[in-house]
Amino acid sequence: MWEWLMTGALLIAACWTDFRRMQIPNRLTISFIGAGMLYQGLFHGIQGLGWAVGGMLCGLIPLYIMHRLGGIGGGDVKWFAAFGAWAGPSPTFSLLLLSILFGGGIACSLLALRLPGVRVLGRKMRWPWGQHPVSGGRNVKFPFMLAVAPGFVTLLGKG
Repeated sequence: MWEWLMTGALLIAACWTDFRRMQIPNRLTISFIGAGMLYQGLFHGIQGLGWAVGGMLCGLIPLYIMHRLGGIGGGDVKWFAAFGAWAGPSPTFSLLLLSILFGGGIACSLLALRLPGVRVLGRKMRWPWGQHPVSGGRNVKFPFMLAVAPGFVTLLGKG
């Protein structure tokens, strides 16, 4: 129960900063990593601590690879590590897959805005995160939390 409340709070805080500035502060992610490790260790012993480390690595390693390839920012990497410290390996991996699927859907929607019949509507859309999807080409970016949030809600609905 506490795990989902804490990861929900982490998600809300990260969405707030990511939507506004396309950044997720280190003080948020690092403090949630530490608190998750402490919580798991105190309430579930050495097994809980191992579970937290496994979850953290399950979020950290794949996202770090994506970051190095230029797909996401460093705050997203640390966010998934913090989520993993609270939720453990299986939910972290599930959220990662769901977020990638939602992110792909967002990317396809942005590409569709370039289609001739849709372009006129697409130009009217406000885009606060840099290059506009209609004219930005490969430089178009969006906060990854736009994909993580519906993935999180989907994950909650499964459990």
